[in-house]
Amino acid sequence: MSTQLIDHNEDLKKLVEAGYNVTIANGHLVVKGIPYVNKDKNILFGTIFCPLELSGLSTVAPNDHTVRFVGEYPCDQFGNENKSYVNMKQTYPLTQDIVADYYFSAKPLNGQYPDYFTKIQKYVDLLSAPAKSIDPSVTAQNFEFEYYNADSVFLYPDTNTARAGLSHISNKLKEQNIAIVGLGGTGSFILDFVSKTPVKQISIFDGDILYNHNAFRIPGAISMDELQQKPSKVSYLKDRYDRLRNGIIAHEVFLNESNVNMLEGHDFVFLVLDEVEPKKIIIDYLLNANIPFVDLGMGLTVVGDSIRGVVRKTLVTSENSCGLNKIAMGQRADNDVYAQNIQISELNALNAVLGILAWKKIFGFYLNDDTISNSLFIVDEEVINHAP
Repeated sequence: MSTQLIDHNEDLKKLVEAGYNVTIANGHLVVKGIPYVNKDKNILFGTIFCPLELSGLSTVAPNDHTVRFVGEYPCDQFGNENKSYVNMKQTYPLTQDIVADYYFSAKPLNGQYPDYFTKIQKYVDLLSAPAKSIDPSVTAQNFEFEYYNADSVFLYPDTNTARAGLSHISNKLKEQNIAIVGLGGTGSFILDFVSKTPVKQISIFDGDILYNHNAFRIPGAISMDELQQKPSKVSYLKDRYDRLRNGIIAHEVFLNESNVNMLEGHDFVFLVLDEVEPKKIIIDYLLNANIPFVDLGMGLTVVGDSIRGVVRKTLVTSENSCGLNKIAMGQRADNDVYAQNIQISELNALNAVLGILAWKKIFGFYLNDDTISNSLFIVDEEVINHAP
């Protein structure tokens, strides 16, 4: 009956098409997820409902201008109680789960709302205006409000994911411990991407100092003053991303046989290092520990006065290790310009993206019909070749 009523009436259908969370319960129109501000100046989300006036299955103009509200006393952005439309505190149970706390009255100038869309829109505007003044991204439309104030590693709400309606998908990554080994150009882009997911912990490993050439291959801009301080790569990047989230652990070390066990307990590892011996040690450890990983790298050369080459991603899991023979384990050729720290940030970013896609696929964020263990992006042809 709820769907039938909505489909039969333009004002109710318009609410749904506008992205409001609309249901019909016990003859009442119910709209959930409306942002408002409480006395502590926190943004919360409430529910309003009002009785439906019907003629058969058709709505008629509401003969009552009031609504009931489930939530705390709504306030302005400074935490002052908004008395302009709050009529009284009054408990009213609509269902076992929907129990009103307040009774609102916002009478239009002509005394009656023409339809339910106009009525609901008025109360949504009244409630949400203070919330939007604090955080313009919050909305009652197409917004996963359930996750806005949930426990999170982020220092402020992830309204990007909530607005896209992807919180339930993003949460597939929530309890993971991720390791990034090597924080050069590609590794720093990986950190940038992973830091914006709800993973529980990100361990970053690199013993290098941050130098000028690194500044041209990592996300964002580094000041001269910061470079003069000669921070380690991991301490600099931790400080930068600590502004966004918790859970980043910096290890100013190179992994080797004596400390490779620092990778114990991680759910996934990104390998972005060129040195052969440490890479062999790390890969052997990850294989024995059944920790999935992706190895990333490039092979670039100068041809004439241009650069050509490939960008590689190799994914290895306990179920599929056939890509191991694709991982370059020999010394780089002398004419490999990447080894000379040439500034190719776009290829670093592309390499990181290939690794991020592989990680997110195996954990169900992206649809994954068939695991592709090895991918090569050929720069001059702009094609990606895959091997199963």
